[in-house]
Amino acid sequence: MKKKILLIEDSQLQLKSIELTLSKLGHEIFTATNAIDGIEVAYQTFPDLIISDIIMPEINGYQLCRLLKNDDLLKRIPIILLTQLNEKLDNFWGLKAGADSFVTKSENSQEFLEHVKNFLENTPNITSEERQKFIEEKKLENKNIQTRINNLLDQSLIESTIINEFRNLSEFIYATKILSKEIFSLIFSLIDFNVAGIFFNERDDKKKKTLNLSVQNVILDDKVIRDIKETFFSAAFKDDYYRDEALYDYEIIENDYGKEEFIENSDILKSKIIIPITYANKIIGGIALYHKKEARFDSSRILEIIVQELKVLMRIKWLYSETKYLAVTDGLTGLYNRRYFQQTLDREFARSKRYKNPLSIALFDIDYFKNVNDTYGHQFGDKVIAEISKIIRNSLRKTDYVARYGGEEIVLILPETPIDQTMIPIERIRIKIQDHPFVFGDTPVQVTASCGLSGVEPDVNTYEDLILRADKALYQSKRNGRNQTTIYQS
Repeated sequence: MKKKILLIEDSQLQLKSIELTLSKLGHEIFTATNAIDGIEVAYQTFPDLIISDIIMPEINGYQLCRLLKNDDLLKRIPIILLTQLNEKLDNFWGLKAGADSFVTKSENSQEFLEHVKNFLENTPNITSEERQKFIEEKKLENKNIQTRINNLLDQSLIESTIINEFRNLSEFIYATKILSKEIFSLIFSLIDFNVAGIFFNERDDKKKKTLNLSVQNVILDDKVIRDIKETFFSAAFKDDYYRDEALYDYEIIENDYGKEEFIENSDILKSKIIIPITYANKIIGGIALYHKKEARFDSSRILEIIVQELKVLMRIKWLYSETKYLAVTDGLTGLYNRRYFQQTLDREFARSKRYKNPLSIALFDIDYFKNVNDTYGHQFGDKVIAEISKIIRNSLRKTDYVARYGGEEIVLILPETPIDQTMIPIERIRIKIQDHPFVFGDTPVQVTASCGLSGVEPDVNTYEDLILRADKALYQSKRNGRNQTTIYQS
């Protein structure tokens, strides 16, 4: 099938030479000696392939690429850039500008032809109907070529400005509310909305997941806000949301009533877009936009850029959250580490003493763990610690804390829990460990754990006293035969 090739080269000598070479392929060749003329020819012919020099007056090859790739119709046409030398910098800028391939002018004519031939063969054909439709649409626009170029340049400038504005927001990644407000302000300056939601996920599963909301020119009924929250989180987290709704919340951090129209039903918000954002197969955030009018967010290039830049921001914030999380967790088990445990217990102990709230801790220790290591090896021993940690973590409430205290010891903080109410849930955990099918190769291995419990009493003056009492209770469990739970008795 005969195809159309547009060749743009400012040197008449080079232009004639390359045109002569390309003619051997039997395709229809169109030429231009500068980028402006080249764009005009592209509008007139809608070619299958554009081959352009890089170094040209007024608009160079990189700028030409950007212009063409920002045109909704021309952007599908592949572009090959001609370089003087096979310079990495040329390739870098060309790729950033949207070039599809590169050819050095020093290549012999046969290699050049093979490159172009292979490229055309692997490029989807433009049908005559598509080409005619494109040309007619451009005619209907009734704009001269310079106006079109100016429009493309303006669009490119706007897009780069928006991108820069979003990149500047990275300084606020440490303050979620401030960051959310800055994002709302920027989005509202670009597109109209009545309600916007921004969600940043945290690596720490204990933190509440909060959808920050901006409400503009309307007043929302509480039911509408709850509907927005449920719609967003159920879309992002699916069944996890319904399993633990208490972990998901919302906060209106920006409220401009304006005309003060009251919205009592979410159906009144006719335009809706919800975009969960993922990284490494995890939900790291998301955006939601609502408007009273229909089709407010359809086919918006500005919205595409907003989502694209939000992905970058959310990824940066997630990695920051991940770094903070890794600083307080144990690498083997994924539980909190000893340092974080001590900080948390210190805080919970102070709260317990101040408000007279109950607080208990449980200290588990794997029985005969040295024998496990000596018999089956340290790798299996690590596996046992990791599996027991998982059993314990999956058996706790969201308000509880579990940490690896050291070696084979695992400690639990149980806020708002009197000591006399700890025995039943802790015994359930101990029995789960006892019944768990640990296997070394094909050999089943029996593993058990002992536990000591202690709670805040009037004579417990420091959190260290609480740990010491749990340790003494654990020692008593060991002395009494292991695989049992003991409450500290003074």
